[in-house]
Amino acid sequence: MADRGDTFDLVILGGGNAGYAAAFRAASLGMAVAMVEKDKVGGTCLHRGCIPTKALLHAGELTDEIRHAGDFGIIVQDEPQVD
Repeated sequence: MADRGDTFDLVILGGGNAGYAAAFRAASLGMAVAMVEKDKVGGTCLHRGCIPTKALLHAGELTDEIRHAGDFGIIVQDEPQVD
């Protein structure tokens, strides 16, 4: 956490994908960077949108593939369940 007396070359509003990338790039160029984020760094995509959705979709797709494993000669003894 920065002290009130610190100065910055760049202040970024929002710690989503773009804000995080901009802060990381600016810091790698030697800039003093501050990021202001009201929620979790990573934004909606990481915490509530794209990434969690993809994880749930993958679990569903995998469950469906297991259900059809017999079509490929693979014996599955029990019906797959998602917890």
